Amino acid sequence: MTSVVTIVADYMCTNTASVDLSPKTWDDVVDWYVKWDTLYVKFEDDWKEFQLDSESEVDIKRPTRVDVYEGQYEYDNFLADQEGF
Repeated sequence: MTSVVTIVADYMCTNTASVDLSPKTWDDVVDWYVKWDTLYVKFEDDWKEFQLDSESEVDIKRPTRVDVYEGQYEYDNFLADQEGF
């Protein structure tokens, strides 16, 4: 067994923002998604973009899951895991 291990730590980051859809409402939304801190909304006529301006700071103190693998950047030999810190 090697003395080098790969640690894979998953973190959850939650951002909250309010968006004014005026003069539309959520009932007018046909489709939507969020990417790169922007809300993309499709109304009947076209897509609109709304910047969320989230204060994004990932808390790296408590991961939601950690996996340990043998080797450097290797994922073949799983050694251990922990969930829900």
